[in-house]
Amino acid sequence: MAQSILLVEDERILRVTLANDLADEGYEVTPAADGEEGFRQIRQRHFDAALLDLKLPGVDGLKLLKMFKASNPRSVAIMMTAYGTIQSAVAAMKAGAAEYFLKPFPTEQLLLLLRGMLAQQAAHAADGTLPKVRRLGDLVYVSQKMAAVCDLIATVAPSEATVLVQGETGTGKELTARAIHQQSDRREQPLVSVSCAAIPETLLESELFGHEKGAFTGAIQERRGRFELAHGGTLFLDEVTDLGPAVQAKLLRVLQEKEFERVGGTRTLKVDVRLVSATRKRLEDEVLAGRMREDLFYRLKVITIRLPPLRERKEDILPLAEHFLEKYRRPLRKEVQGLSPEASRYLLALPWPGNVRELEATIQRAVTLTKRAVLTPEDLCTDDAPAAPHAGETSPHLLNDAVREAERRYLQEVLQSVGGQRKRAAQILGISRKTLWKKLKTLGLE
Repeated sequence: MAQSILLVEDERILRVTLANDLADEGYEVTPAADGEEGFRQIRQRHFDAALLDLKLPGVDGLKLLKMFKASNPRSVAIMMTAYGTIQSAVAAMKAGAAEYFLKPFPTEQLLLLLRGMLAQQAAHAADGTLPKVRRLGDLVYVSQKMAAVCDLIATVAPSEATVLVQGETGTGKELTARAIHQQSDRREQPLVSVSCAAIPETLLESELFGHEKGAFTGAIQERRGRFELAHGGTLFLDEVTDLGPAVQAKLLRVLQEKEFERVGGTRTLKVDVRLVSATRKRLEDEVLAGRMREDLFYRLKVITIRLPPLRERKEDILPLAEHFLEKYRRPLRKEVQGLSPEASRYLLALPWPGNVRELEATIQRAVTLTKRAVLTPEDLCTDDAPAAPHAGETSPHLLNDAVREAERRYLQEVLQSVGGQRKRAAQILGISRKTLWKKLKTLGLE
């Protein structure tokens, strides 16, 4: 069942825009244009969250917030206002608001924070216990997106199919390869990992396939390559798009014929290896650019596993943070008990361009340096990281830019709802077709 959200906002464009964005996220949205309508909705039903404007006709936002929290004590409430003061922010927080946004604010920032808070809320049982964290190997998750990934891993692992893992840096591609190996019939045999980007191209062929004594200057003895070392097990090639043409040709032969020769050798060696490769790039783009052989592309891409970035599975942030906290607390014998509510909100609000790897480094640093019993936003901040957000603080966007973006979004939504029919869109907007055309041109939608 979709999570329900009460949206009380008297500004029509913002109300419609937010309602559409929330609906696109899969939420059930109940919009209200004033405080009295919001109060009626609160009396009629339960909501999982509320987005409330502070200045409202009828019942003001602060009173509405108190009513909402009284009727929905476990639900999330977020205040919005264009007239923020320290006093109003403090009052909202004391009344139970989880966050305080000063207009104009980036809609995506609000959606990301709301998604994380609702995911955390949904993961808690009715009695308030912590969410049940699921694991597959070293992968830790509660989100549906990662659950789907792990289901796919469990399905393909027993097979002999070649697997390609795609995802941004830090999303856990090597952990995925390890989970595939651990779930396979080869689990008792070696898992050998090679970072193709870390080895010079001139040495990579020898690294993978080995070399004979005297094959080149410095080859003073015979050396087994990674394929031989992985015999009977799994070979993981990270950043496989960094392979040069010669190595690609030799890799293709191994995948097709299960045989190869060492560098400088003439003896054909047979090998039984299951290949898992990974890349942060799109193989299709590499093929089109001429950097990847098309025949190798089809051999590598038998089964594809795409890892979602952390910003698309915000509900995993806090379970992962707790996992890393425990991981680094024990060796250091630190008495760190967990995250403060402010620290949790801070983690949920960050974009995490470095994904899980960045989150782990952040928690490791915080646990190492803190002298507190719980981690705070100050512990999590670094010199090059965003400062801990204060109540009401948002990204420094200009008012005109924010209004322009809101208007552009709204026009797009209206046009989409009428199948691009401008006459009908102009009628809905209450403007002439000429005015609509000018707005579309001004906003770059023409």
